[in-house]
Amino acid sequence: MSLDTVKRRETGSSALPRMMAASSMLLLGACAVVPETMTMADHLNRVETDRKALFADQEKVTAPITVYEATARALKYNLDQRLKLMESALASNNLTVANLDLLPTLSAEAGYDGRDNFNGSSSKSLTTGSQSLENSTSSDRDINTASIGVTWNILDFGLSYVRAQQVADRVLIAEERRRKVVHNITQDVRAAFWNAVSAERLLERIAPLSATVEKALEDVREAQASGSEAPLSALRYQKELLDTLRQLKVLRRELNAAKTQLATLMNLEPGTKYTLDPGPVDFQVPDIRIGDVDKLERIALLHRPELHEEAYQQRISHKDVRRAYLEMLPGLELDTAWNYDSNSYAWEQTWFSWGASINKNLFEVFTGPKRIEQAEGRLDVVDYRRYAMSMAVMSQVHIALAGYTQSIDEFQTVSELYNVEEGIKGQIDANVSTGSAGQREAIRADLQYLLSELRRDLAFAQMRNSVGRLYLSLGGDPLPDKVSGKDIKTLAAEIQNVTSQWFTGDIKMPDDDEIRQQIETTTREQETEEKDQDPIKKLVSWFTS
Repeated sequence: MSLDTVKRRETGSSALPRMMAASSMLLLGACAVVPETMTMADHLNRVETDRKALFADQEKVTAPITVYEATARALKYNLDQRLKLMESALASNNLTVANLDLLPTLSAEAGYDGRDNFNGSSSKSLTTGSQSLENSTSSDRDINTASIGVTWNILDFGLSYVRAQQVADRVLIAEERRRKVVHNITQDVRAAFWNAVSAERLLERIAPLSATVEKALEDVREAQASGSEAPLSALRYQKELLDTLRQLKVLRRELNAAKTQLATLMNLEPGTKYTLDPGPVDFQVPDIRIGDVDKLERIALLHRPELHEEAYQQRISHKDVRRAYLEMLPGLELDTAWNYDSNSYAWEQTWFSWGASINKNLFEVFTGPKRIEQAEGRLDVVDYRRYAMSMAVMSQVHIALAGYTQSIDEFQTVSELYNVEEGIKGQIDANVSTGSAGQREAIRADLQYLLSELRRDLAFAQMRNSVGRLYLSLGGDPLPDKVSGKDIKTLAAEIQNVTSQWFTGDIKMPDDDEIRQQIETTTREQETEEKDQDPIKKLVSWFTS
């Protein structure tokens, strides 16, 4: 071979890497990322899309809304509730992925290797130092390879199994958090509904009373200017009228916000016109049969979603300890594969291979005990957090019970005050018609009567809310475990059925003694069924369970 040929080959072989490097630099430069500001058109598209998504697929309001329909709409369309439903669905998807991680690794590989000359070699004698064989090759210049194999790491499988159990518990935690959101939404809707009912009834009366007060204010100012009334008396009356007008404006502001708050909870589009149907309101005190307070505490400790969440969190923490112990073990890996190599010099171009290996990071001998200690420390934290939560739950039961008793007492007092104000107004109206009372007394009576009516309505709403708060403090759900449909009408009927049971005093939530009896009965029935099964059926039942 001539020297020029060798130089040309060397020049060509050295130019190729430089060309590849230059091409790589150009490619990386073209792929550099720079900040790209969103245009107002992009933001406008986002706004339109979000507004459509906010109120999409909602049943229209075609009739006055009852408290049960308002609760059903909130539970179905409220965005907080939707978010918790999505989180629950996401947790279920995470469980599916965690179960798939239990499968062994199935890998497929294909490759190509090429070069511009043969991969040749020679042999040199270690004894004489001379070349013992002529230059030769055992490989083609272009080679295609492929393989498909299964790898299974027993330690990874055990760790993945424990992680899947933890993800399963997190699915249940997501469901308990959704229950808690349902409880909060139900309580908020009930309070907002009755406030809005009071607003609908009283706002119609505030406007004419405000006009009367303003007219009386103008009259007394004219009387003061003309000198027909003593200045001090006129000023005191103006002060009284202005204070009355201020109370009416504050009252109007508070009542105007009630329907807006309720519409937000129901996820109605802002500005939607709707009316409310409170049904027959008899202003009667509900007769709730409380029973033993210790029993109520046990019921709350059994059914509250926060404590259910902490119980699942305890199981997760126990599995963290188990994972820490498993990570101390060495990993055993088993693998098998089918392989292909297109090299024509190979004796066999396809073959099966298998093997096993064991590995262990020896530093984990020192770090493993610390991880175990850390996991056990988290378990203690979870236990004490559950203790604190249990104490808070028991306190909430007592607070809800005291609030229920207090709300009844306040409602009875306010109702009596309303009756007195109603009688006073009737007497003053009669005196005004006969001329023995003036406009000032009539305005005072109208305002006090209006305020007493509002106080009665709010006290009635607070009393009903205290009943719901009492049941929610026990962990009672406003919906049964299974509903026959998800439309508003069906949900409202189910909520009405549960609520009517609450207000009749039927606490249908089992305590720990009843649950123990149910468990014992179920266990006896299972033992009886197992005795009645023949050995073959029992074996089949064990494998299929």
